[in-house]
Amino acid sequence: MDPSPLRIDVHNELPLGRGLGSSAAAIVAGLTLSSLICDRELLPETVLRYALELEGHADNVAAAYYGGWVVSCVKPDGNVLAVKRPWPEDLKVIVISPDALLKTEETRRALPGTVERADAVHNLQRVALFGAALEAGAYHLIWDAMQDRMHQAHRQSLVPGLAEALATKPQPGLVGIALSGSGPSVIALALDHLPEIGEVIANNFRSHGMRATVRLLEVDREGWKATVAK
Repeated sequence: MDPSPLRIDVHNELPLGRGLGSSAAAIVAGLTLSSLICDRELLPETVLRYALELEGHADNVAAAYYGGWVVSCVKPDGNVLAVKRPWPEDLKVIVISPDALLKTEETRRALPGTVERADAVHNLQRVALFGAALEAGAYHLIWDAMQDRMHQAHRQSLVPGLAEALATKPQPGLVGIALSGSGPSVIALALDHLPEIGEVIANNFRSHGMRATVRLLEVDREGWKATVAK
């Protein structure tokens, strides 16, 4: 039986190809829509399993589904384990996106085929430190916790000005800076002086003749939601 014709109008505020998880958000939205159309409720573990198969990794789809700060991993059987953790109210997010489109395949090709043990240990230590610093309110530790040795150095040459943006020095209000996803957007965590911080980082791209957009964001704490119009 052929499905009935369907028209979908999409209003999307997520820029594509900027390292902000637009594909994960689209996948979660698509799975949610299909469950509503078919009048079939999907359990969270089912949604995440399907989303993982489509996205290829669980971190972005789990965050898009639950909202907030989500830690996830994939079990050997392919199921996703995810835990939503509280994000502090006073810690804000700045995203600076240069006017450059990067495909995930391209950014992955920039990575080496092997990882040095010292670099793996470095990053594992900082993942643990990041979570502990947030939960303890020890924001002075976040700068060190966001220092990467596994992917940023290999990707920062893909866009003019990105290396300089990632090398932004500590300044009032700024507590940490990193590449957002695989890039080219840069994410900064800050307590105050948000507009000034955003402009300082964006000017690294603009000095190379590349436009950049600064977004001052709140952390979504709700995750997916659907409203059925009667």
